Amino acid sequence: MTRPEIRTQKRVIKTLQSLGYAYLGDWKERAGNRGIEEGLLRTNLGERGYTPAQIAQAVQKLLAAADSTGVTLYGANLRTYTLLRYGVQVQVEAGTPHQTVHLIDWERPERNTFAVAEEVTLKAPGAHGRRPDLVLYLNGLAVAVIELKRGSVEVADGVRQLITNQEPIFHQGFFSTVQLVLAGNDSQGLHYGTVGTPEQFFVRWKGLANAGPAKAPQVDLSEGALLDGPLREMLAPERLLDLMRNFVIFDAGLKKVPRLHQFEGVKAAQERTRRREGGVIWHTQGSGKSILMVLLAKWLLEHEPDARILVVTDRDELDKQISDVMRNTAVISRDAASPRITSRRELLEKLASPQQRLMCALLHKIDPKDLSGTLPTVTGRFYVFVDECHRTQGGDMNRQMRRWFPDAIFIGFTGTPLLRKDRQTTREVFGTPIHTYKFDEAVRDGVVLDLKYEARTVPQRLGSPQTVDQWFTQKTRDLNAYQRAVLRKRWANLEELMSSGERKSRIVANIIEDFNLRPRLISERGTAILVAASIYDACHYYRLFQTTELAGKVGLITSYQPNHNLISREPPGSDERYKFDTYTRQVLAPGQTTAAYEDEMKRRFIQEPANCKLLIVVSKLLTGFDAPSCTYLYLDQELRDHTLFQAICRTNRLDGEDKEYGHIVDYKELFQNVQQAIAVYTSDELAVDSGGEDGNVFLKDWRVEGRSRLDAAWQELRYLCEPVPAPKTQEAYISYFCGDVLNPAALAETEPLRIAFYKSAAGFLRAYGEVAANLSDLGYGPDDIARLHGDSAFFAEVRASIKRASGEELDIKPYEQGMRHLINTYVQADHARELGALSGLSLLESIVETGINDVIAREIN
Repeated sequence: MTRPEIRTQKRVIKTLQSLGYAYLGDWKERAGNRGIEEGLLRTNLGERGYTPAQIAQAVQKLLAAADSTGVTLYGANLRTYTLLRYGVQVQVEAGTPHQTVHLIDWERPERNTFAVAEEVTLKAPGAHGRRPDLVLYLNGLAVAVIELKRGSVEVADGVRQLITNQEPIFHQGFFSTVQLVLAGNDSQGLHYGTVGTPEQFFVRWKGLANAGPAKAPQVDLSEGALLDGPLREMLAPERLLDLMRNFVIFDAGLKKVPRLHQFEGVKAAQERTRRREGGVIWHTQGSGKSILMVLLAKWLLEHEPDARILVVTDRDELDKQISDVMRNTAVISRDAASPRITSRRELLEKLASPQQRLMCALLHKIDPKDLSGTLPTVTGRFYVFVDECHRTQGGDMNRQMRRWFPDAIFIGFTGTPLLRKDRQTTREVFGTPIHTYKFDEAVRDGVVLDLKYEARTVPQRLGSPQTVDQWFTQKTRDLNAYQRAVLRKRWANLEELMSSGERKSRIVANIIEDFNLRPRLISERGTAILVAASIYDACHYYRLFQTTELAGKVGLITSYQPNHNLISREPPGSDERYKFDTYTRQVLAPGQTTAAYEDEMKRRFIQEPANCKLLIVVSKLLTGFDAPSCTYLYLDQELRDHTLFQAICRTNRLDGEDKEYGHIVDYKELFQNVQQAIAVYTSDELAVDSGGEDGNVFLKDWRVEGRSRLDAAWQELRYLCEPVPAPKTQEAYISYFCGDVLNPAALAETEPLRIAFYKSAAGFLRAYGEVAANLSDLGYGPDDIARLHGDSAFFAEVRASIKRASGEELDIKPYEQGMRHLINTYVQADHARELGALSGLSLLESIVETGINDVIAREIN
């Protein structure tokens, strides 16, 4: 038996009535239907004790705010929401104080009137008529519009109706008070957005009990279960009020409401903060952590009068992004001082003063060096939000933050799973996970796009080994054996890691081919990022693209800052000169700074993709850079773990129907790394919090391993240096490990001893460097820590002195130009070709749905 739409509509009305909504009737033939039903509003305000004069002024101001004549719907909706949210200021008589008329009673839900009308015919002068299926009224104000479809009709039809209804030629003015627009049917459930939400950003409310595999309930087979259950959850009076009050934001021209995972994340964080506890929110890349942070910040600042928030990041790009979002969403007002902290002095001043309640600071503004110094004056109850917390949480920095903010609640935000030693440190610093939302969940929810991976190989081979041998024989004839070995090793590394000029040219040609063949790139709506292995390679790629059709539409974003003082000692033709010349002669306009250049190229990339089609980067922009136009990522650098996943997710943002996937093109044959990164971002082996422990992937206890390595290396080095005669000065070490430095026979005789010292010192310094910030965590006392600090500095200097004295330190720079010439001349490259047959599958299809992700995660664990 078929189920007509009207049957679904009547059932939904009964569901709403069961929640406490009054039925206003069928308004198909009713004249004058409006978004503000004055009679209903005046009745409710009167019942709540407002005088007729107060009501008259409040209604008049509300009608004026809701009038969309001459303004955008966004502007009218923002004005109206402000009055709904904070009340209307009225003055009944001149000279008397202003009073606030609250159009909605947020604190006592039972004092509000919830109602539903069906078939609400909308007519306006000069506009075409429309008839929404259901309209929800709150105290006579239209706050939600629902379009219903039969189960055999695509729910997107209802979404498109909701969007077109908001156009001026239909009934734009009706939507000035509307907060939620919903479309649903009995087969696809309930999808929702708000005023102005584009079609691709409507998402499904899966149901709070159905928001993750670990919480899946028993299957409900009753009629309407897929639609009515989410409706009951979302539109229950108290939740509707909560959504309207605490989860609506206006962000630089776009009104937004949370996706389900953001709503759940905020609610879970609210519960934690009520208990004065912190924790970690892990939501995958691209799923909207910044909005979640905004929603939580707004709630805390409003509900705790003395609450103050410090947002800490480790990268300028993230700091700017978060502070901009906080301002755009009115967490701080437009005329307020910038939340960004520019210096350590400014941070100390603002911590002591309660005026600025929200601040954004880079991590280095908190100095971890003096752990026993004078503490800053801190006023207020602080919440410290740490973005990408897995990178910044440990050691002296954490101890200093805890000293500065002993009573603060720390909340970590990350888009990356907690791997290896991150897991234990994160748990100690922030607490247990607050909420988790993994990559595969986000893809299935339509929050981010799936990724397609394509491996392409550009084989290289050495064309003339004899010429290379002759060059080395000529160039190294005056070097000793050790220096020749250093130069040969450098050549081997260059040959392995560097792209020859011919290989880069092949890759450039391959990328240009994509821009001429791939629909998304041809349309000029899509852009790409090329990740180069080094700043030199990035500069080389930039120059190569200047001879192609993309000339003038390619940007170069690296950490390089051209400084003529730094190249004054560089030989002509060196790598440093090449980078300097690229930036000063080809990249930067006269008088332009790199910061201004990069800001402009990023702006074009995001806002004008036809004018900046490709960005060449090394490490910048691989995190915290959101550009929906970015569709292709070309990898010509070895990346792993967090960095790899963050990089490939630059392409997963939604951006219209013509962008179906993010595309990863790999020239480095990194599929195993990609597979592992996807696995640890999706596996159910991760983020299981049971019995006080979570199941995040990790290897070994890093404290035990770190201390064991450091103790062994320290003991070995001290044993090796024991025979050095007192007073163990640098001269004594040089004498012991070199003999007479002017006597070649003595140097040859002591060479094995020196090599043993070099290896031992390198092992000690490496082991020390890995745990230097966490020595007290490893159980070392103050005296041992001081000795370790001293020994590390001393042996680093002694090693360098011995190498200089023995002539075994070689300045590679004079040889770099020649070796690069050899690579560009004699290392030949073939045309790029596809490697394997993975490009037809998405990464979820090839890794997650096969179960490989869980297998890999278990292996790592």
